[in-house]
Amino acid sequence: MFLSDLANLCGTQGTWAGLISESKGVREERAPKANYVIPEMRIAHASNPVTPSLILITAPAAVGKTTAARYLSHKLKAPIVDLSTLHVGSNALEGALWKSMGPGQAGRFVEEMKGGRATLIIDALDEAEIRSGSANFQAFLRDVAETASDMSDRPAMIMLSRAESARSLTDLFRERGLQYSHFEILPFGRFQAETYLDSRMVEVYAASGKEAVHRRYQRPYERARDTLFSLLASVISSESSDIWEDPPVRDFLGYAPVLDVAAEFLAVDNFTTLHRDFSSSGAAEGTAHWHLVAQVIDHLLVREQEKFVTQFIETSEFESFGDQRLPAALYTPEEQCTRLLDYVENISTAVELPAILPDRLREPYEVAVTAQLVNHPFVRGSGWFNVIFRDYVTARSLASVTTAGDSGAVIRRRLLSSEWKHSPMFAYFTHALTRVQGEPVSSCHSELFGALYESFKSMCIAGETLHFTASRSGNRILSSYAVSSSLQGVAPTTMGPLVFASHEGNSTLTFPRELSHATIYEVPEVMLGGEGSSFKFGPSVFISCHDLLVMARDIQVFGTSDESEMPVLLNVANLISDNVKIRVESTHLHVLCDELTYPWTQYQKKLNPSELLSNAHEASALYLEMRRIVLRFKDAKKGEAALYQPFVDNLVIGENRRARTALNFLESIGCVELRNSMYLLDLTEFAKLGISRPQLRDLEMSDAVVAVSRRLVEFGSR
Repeated sequence: MFLSDLANLCGTQGTWAGLISESKGVREERAPKANYVIPEMRIAHASNPVTPSLILITAPAAVGKTTAARYLSHKLKAPIVDLSTLHVGSNALEGALWKSMGPGQAGRFVEEMKGGRATLIIDALDEAEIRSGSANFQAFLRDVAETASDMSDRPAMIMLSRAESARSLTDLFRERGLQYSHFEILPFGRFQAETYLDSRMVEVYAASGKEAVHRRYQRPYERARDTLFSLLASVISSESSDIWEDPPVRDFLGYAPVLDVAAEFLAVDNFTTLHRDFSSSGAAEGTAHWHLVAQVIDHLLVREQEKFVTQFIETSEFESFGDQRLPAALYTPEEQCTRLLDYVENISTAVELPAILPDRLREPYEVAVTAQLVNHPFVRGSGWFNVIFRDYVTARSLASVTTAGDSGAVIRRRLLSSEWKHSPMFAYFTHALTRVQGEPVSSCHSELFGALYESFKSMCIAGETLHFTASRSGNRILSSYAVSSSLQGVAPTTMGPLVFASHEGNSTLTFPRELSHATIYEVPEVMLGGEGSSFKFGPSVFISCHDLLVMARDIQVFGTSDESEMPVLLNVANLISDNVKIRVESTHLHVLCDELTYPWTQYQKKLNPSELLSNAHEASALYLEMRRIVLRFKDAKKGEAALYQPFVDNLVIGENRRARTALNFLESIGCVELRNSMYLLDLTEFAKLGISRPQLRDLEMSDAVVAVSRRLVEFGSR
């Protein structure tokens, strides 16, 4: 049913009651709202077969309860008691009507309500609790229930509230035996969303002094709009069928604040160009829609702050002890995120309260925040509205300068724990929120690189591979993530590369569960596993680091039937582990380390530095880089192997100086050629080096290896 159907159940006055004052918390909406999109309703509780005395309407934050109240007021000629402007308590309802209408008219109006010929609308119940305090709010609700119990024939009251605040209401109604019906406002469906968006765009254009050109160029606008909807839906679901039939997608796309931001995004002069930008946004990084979603969620946090502050500064405590500099520092988006992680995830971190918040205001402030938090638009009950809000809140908390030291460490530990269920959203939001201005690099703690790996990994479907690289650059670590596809008709690189830099001084990488198709070089410390879990390796992993700490209880190493895939190669100065069990298929694990204890010893394949003449360490490192690059090539046509050039430059090599030297060496001797965005490996020319690809894979030592290593050192020193 729709809101208009619900209105037909209530009493309608022949004429307006009339107000002597609109400054006492009561108003009448005599003018209709232009272009109002009537929402759908879902019944949550019915009083059948008894006629309800009262109707309760609930919805999440920002869904349009106040606008619905205005619509009902106009349709029913009903006054609205706006609790967002009142301090409530015992007798507050009767007092507001008397002051606004006068005693005589207020009495006549109540008699009309009792006879089913008039309706009273009470809006913003959730805000009244913050302004008035819990005890006064409960006293007000008892008065409302007592008044409603005298009504008959038709519902005489309509109350609107956020869903979470309605619990105390429904408990009170049941306790008093009050007959009521409870309806929920649903998010917009497709037609309603399109209608609402059209109206919002008219307002956005008008605010800029422009004509609403989307109505003149309707077809190009609709293409851009539908593409934007698809991009936003792809954040939640990978299904390509009707996105509006997917409840989580409808909940998000049909959310009015999301459509408000979409209107600003779409209000352009050229829809064809905008559509092309949308369509190509996934070709390189594929992050445009994530930045848009981040804007939407930020808008909601700011809106929630404004709503809270408006109520809190009206409290008697603030009026007594408050400072006019204080409101902007209260309930900030960062504070909301910290409190939400504690409320929903039980991640307890320090909340940075404003230094200018007086001691006498701290307790009233905490009480008000507690009442507001349960009604936050990001939560439903004690859980998240959806994973989008969870991952945004987590990413924003870690990106905030106020989340430092122990607080950040607590959140990172949870992200790296086995209980955290990863989604792609955390990685994308981290990229969007920590992007360095004017640079294609995002910045975060190095311990998050493993969580980002898990997050990006969760987006991969069959036929897709996540590629990860990390290397030291000064006192920071650079990493990149990209997803490639082996499916026919799909671009070789479907996402990225997205680049992240660690904060200065961060030097540890932690991977909680698995690692494959990864290249890590010259990193001080790498940790594998945690909490006694198993760790899965391979294929195609190369780690060169000083300390490798194995925290997992066992290591599982897997290869593939594809001989071009590299095995797992660990080239470390110190390997630190305790009671680790290793399961390896075939010879897919190679460990290079000076001192190895059981059970690692059987996997050591040493390159003897003394046999590489002078510059032994550099020769060994350059040879291993050349080996890694060559084994990446895939057989193309007879006598040639190939690799996509952006993949090589961004992921296989990146900032690795030795890898670039090795590739340049192969080009200089005619083994590798760049042609039409592809690197081509001439297998005949490579064979002249005296090293076969199977020998490369198995790290076989030979005179040819010594000779090539020497040539690499000589080439690199030019």
